Amino acid sequence: MQIIGIDPGKKGGVVALDITGRPTATEWTAADHPEEGYVAGKAYNVRRMVQVLEEIAERGEVALVVLERQQARPIEGRSSCLTTGFGWGLWNGIVHALRLPLLDVSSARWTRSMYAGLQGEGKARSIALVGARLPELSLTWGRRRKPHDGLSDAGCLALFGLAHVGPVG
Repeated sequence: MQIIGIDPGKKGGVVALDITGRPTATEWTAADHPEEGYVAGKAYNVRRMVQVLEEIAERGEVALVVLERQQARPIEGRSSCLTTGFGWGLWNGIVHALRLPLLDVSSARWTRSMYAGLQGEGKARSIALVGARLPELSLTWGRRRKPHDGLSDAGCLALFGLAHVGPVG
């Protein structure tokens, strides 16, 4: 059984964990890898998004997909709000089309749960948590030196889902 966490932003990521909490798959949606990621220029690569979830599902049963619900923020412009909602809607539709179980969770809910008692701000907490709980999950690749916070958030979402599902067997 696997739990999948998805940060749906253009610089988001996908992380799948087995029921013991070990990563089984990781993908990124970073614009700096358009030939491999989900974003080609400014458009989402929907075929690649579907392919990633299908490949994960082929490796074993998917117990839950945890997708971070997107919402408009007062300081964002109209086009930013549309882009944010568009990516979330694509992932939501793909998960439903593949008939995978979905938990659509707000960032406030999963961060409150996952970051309880952690020091730091924003993305640094996500990176620190994944570094501690999922040390085998690489947040950098190639010449990249800075950890990819889309992957760390996806890892946190998968961990949140693992806690939600609980022990199996």
